[in-house]
Amino acid sequence: MRVPPYSREAEIGVIGSILLDHTRLDRDLNLQPDDFYDQKNKILWQVFNQMRAEGKNLDVISIKEELQTNDLLSQIGGEDYLLNCQDSTIVASSSGHYASIVREKSQLRKEIGIISDGLETAYKGESCVSDVMSNLAAISIDEQDDKTLYEHAKKYIKDCKEGNVGHFNWFCPEWDMKLGRMGSELAIWHASRSTGKTALMLQTIVQAHIKQQRVPLASIEMLRKELAPRLLAHIGNMNTFWMRSRGHITRDEEERANKAAEDLRVLDLCVRDKGMTIDDIRSWAIIEHRKGADAIFIDNLLSISDGGKQYQSKTIMYDDFIRKFRDLRDILKIPIIILAHPNQDGNVAWSKDVENFADQILFLQEVTPDGVNTRCGRIERMDTHGENKHIIANFQKNRQGISPIASLEFSGRTQTFEHICWEDEN
Repeated sequence: MRVPPYSREAEIGVIGSILLDHTRLDRDLNLQPDDFYDQKNKILWQVFNQMRAEGKNLDVISIKEELQTNDLLSQIGGEDYLLNCQDSTIVASSSGHYASIVREKSQLRKEIGIISDGLETAYKGESCVSDVMSNLAAISIDEQDDKTLYEHAKKYIKDCKEGNVGHFNWFCPEWDMKLGRMGSELAIWHASRSTGKTALMLQTIVQAHIKQQRVPLASIEMLRKELAPRLLAHIGNMNTFWMRSRGHITRDEEERANKAAEDLRVLDLCVRDKGMTIDDIRSWAIIEHRKGADAIFIDNLLSISDGGKQYQSKTIMYDDFIRKFRDLRDILKIPIIILAHPNQDGNVAWSKDVENFADQILFLQEVTPDGVNTRCGRIERMDTHGENKHIIANFQKNRQGISPIASLEFSGRTQTFEHICWEDEN
């Protein structure tokens, strides 16, 4: 029988560090009793934390007495085991290093257990991939949260001071200043066709990658070969569609296009463009998160397959999808942004529960010559450059803060948005 992964030396090192210097227990070692494989060390870690909570001294004699009082001394091998742990540890300052090894081995044991359970399920003829991936993701993320409200408040202040708030930036500085960086939230961006929602998505992804952030895209609606010209237009600030339609390309255009293609190669955007079920997307997102994704984009909601599951209606199906994405957000703790289409009332199509489950809902709307009505009043069409469009970006919901309305100018030629002003400030 194979022994599950664990490090005897690291576990003893952690215990010995506490025996040498009890203040090490107050440091962020981030260990739970079950992280230890050896039962003796599980017991000792429980006792250490209980004694600390009760304000007792953590020296060998006091620990021995505590173990005796609770009939635990013989279970850890007597006083000799305590002394052996203490003598085997050279310096207490290595506690963090030992703790990281213990956590690593603990996670491996949990992963083995999840995979083993998945195999049992598969042998029964039942699908297990999605559940296995979700469970693996859950243990790959530190979900041990025993901090008090005060500790969370202090951490928030520290993060704000250091600028460590949110996961990734918007497409322009004006939105970063107004909205802040996007945090762990489920966002729905919806707009009618040809309004530029795909372009806004791509521009946001490109800007994130320029800032060394990794934002993979599940492009269910459009293939990579369809996305490539749009990205070249945006990165190269050029009309790549005109190049193709007129049937020839100038030397300057070729040079700019090749430069944009090279920039695109360096950015190394991760795009999956195959048809995907909701379970496929969940598994893919979990894998991408384990690779270091800072956010995930999905284009779009209406293109996701039901995987053969029978739903009574489209509304019930898409509400179920939204709930699953909300649960995925809770597991991954990164932004999940989903593109969608609106209904005639300007709300997300085919979903009545999206208002409850989404943290953010952004509605893009083109301003016609007749203008558009918003909660800020009637907005008239502004003068744009040539064939550029005047787009209103209306945050219908933003759980993280304010819900502003922005005027944007969209260039179909370069597939680029430019922020003009905040309408709610006018």
